[in-house]
Amino acid sequence: MGKIPNIPFRKPNKDHIEFEIFPLQSLFNRNKTLSHSIDQPHRLEFFILLFITKGNGKHRIDFKEYSFEENSLIFISKGQVHAFDIQPEVDGFLILFTEGFLSKNLIHADILSFSRLYNYHFQLPVIQPEGGMGEMFGQIVKEIYNEYTSHESFGKEQMLRLLLSLLLLRAERIKKTMIPREKNPGWFKKFMGFKSLVEQHAAQTRNAKDYADMMNLSYNHLNQISKSVAGTTAKAFIDKLLVLEIKRRLAVSDISVKELTYETGFDEPTNFVKFFKKHAGLSPSKFKKTIRK
Repeated sequence: MGKIPNIPFRKPNKDHIEFEIFPLQSLFNRNKTLSHSIDQPHRLEFFILLFITKGNGKHRIDFKEYSFEENSLIFISKGQVHAFDIQPEVDGFLILFTEGFLSKNLIHADILSFSRLYNYHFQLPVIQPEGGMGEMFGQIVKEIYNEYTSHESFGKEQMLRLLLSLLLLRAERIKKTMIPREKNPGWFKKFMGFKSLVEQHAAQTRNAKDYADMMNLSYNHLNQISKSVAGTTAKAFIDKLLVLEIKRRLAVSDISVKELTYETGFDEPTNFVKFFKKHAGLSPSKFKKTIRK
């Protein structure tokens, strides 16, 4: 197996809306005609919300398998590596949208809801609505599909925004316990700022105190925020995020261990391999073999 592909947002029609929805089976049926095989790992350059209407199975996201069943909602973020399990008895709807669509259409409250649902660092990507909730989500998804496929162009993007916002809010209501209510709700926003800084600067520093200084916080306060929101220390979160990014780089490119050593801020390959093996449980070369069988 060669380089694992990065998949950009593309759609058959050329309208300006960076949003698309279509039946899952239609993607399965097109698999052999695509430039990449959807049952093999590929990295997204957009966001996916997958709603299952029929069947059950597993979906691979960032090198882990997650079970799903009828009415499951699966959230896959930009930058994640995933692969479908193609099964003729499984169907649903795929909702695709870009960062551009979000920044153009979602208001502040929507963005907070979106960030919580797509924060894969401490939330499972699958939601399983109970009872009649599944039918409710199904109705919203069908309304999104009907709006998207409608020939009526007036207000289409605004309607899609409103319906997507409703879907996100309904989903977040199920996950309402993701941030403990006794904690300051502003901590989640600070944690997201911390996460963003780590993504930008992990190659320069893995010292939690440096990030506390960047945020004008004390080290203890940043640690308290991280433990409350992510359930782990700030240092452990930094290491976890870096290991995940290393896994993705190993998966989507043919970069050498030596190159990756210096790109991720390690002074020599021995230390890089030791760090990765400590957190991932195997060496970079063995990890690459496991995902490229």
